[in-house]
Amino acid sequence: MNKRILILSGPTHEYIDPVRFIGNASSGKMGKAIAEEATRRGFDVEFVTGPIASENLPTLGTGRIHPVISAEDMLAQARDLFTTSDIIIFAAAVADYAPQERLLEKIAKSTGELVLHLRPTPDIAKTLCADKRPDQIAIGFALQTADGETNARRKLAEKKLDGIVLNTPATLGAENGTFSFLAKASNSFETWGCIGKADCAAKILDGLERLIAPAT
Repeated sequence: MNKRILILSGPTHEYIDPVRFIGNASSGKMGKAIAEEATRRGFDVEFVTGPIASENLPTLGTGRIHPVISAEDMLAQARDLFTTSDIIIFAAAVADYAPQERLLEKIAKSTGELVLHLRPTPDIAKTLCADKRPDQIAIGFALQTADGETNARRKLAEKKLDGIVLNTPATLGAENGTFSFLAKASNSFETWGCIGKADCAAKILDGLERLIAPAT
């Protein structure tokens, strides 16, 4: 039976009012590359994506695409798929904060300052991996501007991940980026350098296939 892989991708949009939101510049290209590489290798793909351009949606064959908008939406959809997945890749760039209250009417523009009260959004990887089974493999992403390896190691432990891909803001919306990989089992830190996202996806899947090989 094919291994099932759950991929979370793209940004989340946390709406302030009907037309304005808090988000980030994630394009979904990294998630697309991973999903298409996994499909090519015969994995059964479940793809949960925040709002992205249609050209950045993957071609999956028999795989399924689950569109969501907010962090809460993404968590709810991923939770439904988590227990039946063998591998989970957290490639989404989830907004860290959302408005305390979503207004039903558009805020009128004025010359005065606008104060927003924000609340933290759920940590999706940490929430789901708290119940991760020993036979499940979870890979995360860490986008950092400073102390990259230190922060990646902290996130690896806090979120109960099996590996984490480290990158920088320069990868947002780009076709390539500078990537490194930290593996829990070997405690090794690999510098992959500046490579295309398709090459990064291939490296991630190569590592996953090595991890699951003894069980196949």
